[in-house]
Amino acid sequence: MSSALWVSTVMASDLPDFRRTLDEARRVSDQDWQQAQMLLDELAPVIDRAGQREYVDFHLLQARHRVLADRSEEALARTRELLALDLPDDQRLRALQFSANIGVLLRRYEAAFGALSEALAIEVDPENPAPRVSTLNMAAYMFGRVGEHERGIDYGEQAVSLAREMDDPAQVCVALQRLAPVYKWAERPEEAEQAYRAGIERCSEIDNALFVGVLQHGLADLLRRQGRPEEALALVESAIAALEASVYPLGEFEARLVRAETLHAMDSLPSSGRDELIRLAAYFGERELWDQQARLEALKAELAEEEGDFPGALLHLRRFIKARESFLGRERSMRLAYLEVEFDSQLQRQQIRLLRESTRVAQLEARAAAQQRQIRGFGVLLVALVFLAMVGLLVRVFRSRRRFQALSRSDGLSGLANHTWFFEQAQALLDHAAAEPRHGRAVLVAADIDHFKNVNDIHGHRVGDEVLGRTARRLREVFPEQALVGRIGGEEFAVLVAGKTLEDVLTCIERFRAPDPSAGRDGDPVVTVSFGLSCYRAGDDIHSLRERADRALYQAKQEGRDRHVLDESCLPAPR
Repeated sequence: MSSALWVSTVMASDLPDFRRTLDEARRVSDQDWQQAQMLLDELAPVIDRAGQREYVDFHLLQARHRVLADRSEEALARTRELLALDLPDDQRLRALQFSANIGVLLRRYEAAFGALSEALAIEVDPENPAPRVSTLNMAAYMFGRVGEHERGIDYGEQAVSLAREMDDPAQVCVALQRLAPVYKWAERPEEAEQAYRAGIERCSEIDNALFVGVLQHGLADLLRRQGRPEEALALVESAIAALEASVYPLGEFEARLVRAETLHAMDSLPSSGRDELIRLAAYFGERELWDQQARLEALKAELAEEEGDFPGALLHLRRFIKARESFLGRERSMRLAYLEVEFDSQLQRQQIRLLRESTRVAQLEARAAAQQRQIRGFGVLLVALVFLAMVGLLVRVFRSRRRFQALSRSDGLSGLANHTWFFEQAQALLDHAAAEPRHGRAVLVAADIDHFKNVNDIHGHRVGDEVLGRTARRLREVFPEQALVGRIGGEEFAVLVAGKTLEDVLTCIERFRAPDPSAGRDGDPVVTVSFGLSCYRAGDDIHSLRERADRALYQAKQEGRDRHVLDESCLPAPR
């Protein structure tokens, strides 16, 4: 995407009218994005011959369509390519807004807040406030997501007010769609319901079925939580139809979950609804949407309990806890990303104040130089002090940023990699091991402390925390330095060893199980650990490797605990 693409050459007479087609596609996109994409497809073969502005508008609109088609990674990659160009402020602002939006969808919170911070710093033309409304909308939603509800509401109300001043129904529709959930997160249900209903009315006026469906789904969830399931059911049925017609799978599946929860609240969930729960579990699990997955597992647990299937209810409750923990891990990452960006913003404001003060001192020095030359020396000294203060602030910022990054990647109790960071790094190590098979095979070890609940119940949570810490330390001691060790659940740990033989890994496990002379005090509980091992084979990713290791771990638990079990992938091939 070199800038050479936009150097004018001899224009062919048969080139399409890029601007007219793009304006039409943008107009149609809110009602029927697939029809708008057909217009873009007509331009695609010759878009490299368009001007830069048309070229960027084309790819931004196409990126939006990819998000709606559940291809958000591709959309984010294309937006980053556009941001690498020398864009005018208005297009850079749109690209940053879009990048922040996709970052939230993909849970890339640090990148999302970075894009939002840069967007908020761009000055917009007061004669055209539409870009400002879009930035305020994004800020409202993101600050609401990190728990800064009042700040999010302030941004959202500014956006709605500005959109109404513009007398632009489309802008009002979007602004209300962003503000309504922030009221809901802030536990202000009356204002949330008003915003949802006003948004549905405005979006219906402009035939924006996609946003109508999103707002109906959000309002249905609010009413369900308020104990008004009959009203919620009618809304969510309408939302599913609208989102399905708009071909927005993520919104449709989230609405279907709300429908299942509503029908259960009415004791009316049909048997066919159980099949839909399976579809929802596959969709949310594949995309690692842990908040939705946790809600789904909680619903399944309630259903199993009502049917007297207590083992099934316990299984779903455990899955709920795991999904909820993964979701909270991402929420903590989002909060830390917000704090890091907020810290940077405060520092920038401090630097601006210091620079202004430095300039003021220099001006006073220049005016007084003819009368009192002594003041000049004082002014130079003051500037030096300001410079040193700025350097000190920068050093503190860099240290704080490193600390925030470490906090977002490690488990606070054990010091090991947390759930999110472990699996991100494990996949990278697995890919490297697959490319270098001669260095040994990759082995995933799943470990779980036996009867850990009894430790907490009998000895208290302080002793339970000490047990977790000792277990983490021992795992780190016995496994090779290059092994990746993480705490991925309450009492659940995982170790990925690459470049070693299976026998090496089993030796490490036996070292772990041997008595630790440096651990233990009189009265401390005797703790054992069960292990499940799976070995890499062609075509595996970290999720398939973990699934087999979990099955082996479950078998070890069933066979009496305090042992290791090998998955069949670790056994010699039969001759």
